[in-house]
Amino acid sequence: MHRSEQSAEVRWLRAQWARYYFLRRCYLWAARGIRTFVLWLRDGVSLVAQRILERTDPLTQYRRQREQFLAFYDRYEELVDLLCWAARDTVHDGCDEKYQRVREWLNLHYAPVRRAMAPFTRQVLAERAGNPQEDPFALLFAPAHVMQVIEQDQGDLLERIILTREIVARYDAHLRTQIDKHRGKGTY
Repeated sequence: MHRSEQSAEVRWLRAQWARYYFLRRCYLWAARGIRTFVLWLRDGVSLVAQRILERTDPLTQYRRQREQFLAFYDRYEELVDLLCWAARDTVHDGCDEKYQRVREWLNLHYAPVRRAMAPFTRQVLAERAGNPQEDPFALLFAPAHVMQVIEQDQGDLLERIILTREIVARYDAHLRTQIDKHRGKGTY
């Protein structure tokens, strides 16, 4: 009997240890889960606060627009260089490949810049008695190949480039003015 009493006592101790081990594991899992949830929640709140700040802070909005514009402007300058190169030279080694890359990028990223520049485009087109429904930028990269742009030119390619440069300059000046104005107010 002594052995069965000892074995019952050992079984009781093992059961207590199993309960303790199980409860400890549950506690640790719950603590980790709560900690992970709190971190996830904090990151989510931080992200939402950042998005709200971006949407309500004019300085942040203008800085974001300026970043988009600068990326667009780099590709626009590359496009103008390619068009001038194609119009001037008869040998076009690699010109069409570069045009395809620039054209692909502009097709993907031009829409937000186009919406932002729309008032300036309408203003410049109205001053020059142009069609306000026409997008002078899209005409520069609409054809699939660089030689199609040159061949479709009816003597107005250079004028279109000058027109788009004026729109770009006005929009750039507007963004700089707005950033300086809001930076002076102390909004960050």
